[in-house]
Amino acid sequence: MMKKNFTIAIGNQKGGVGKTTSTACIGAALALHGRRVLLVDLDAQQNLTFTLT
Repeated sequence: MMKKNFTIAIGNQKGGVGKTTSTACIGAALALHGRRVLLVDLDAQQNLTFTLT
């Protein structure tokens, strides 16, 4: 049986709306439930990268 992969994209042009926080929390929740997670930070400020290190 093939596993289903899916992509979740979180975006908004306005800053300060919780994109980074939402991304980190969703990724952590999925990982805690045994899912393999890849988070990609395309923001020039790299806040997600610094949050996870």
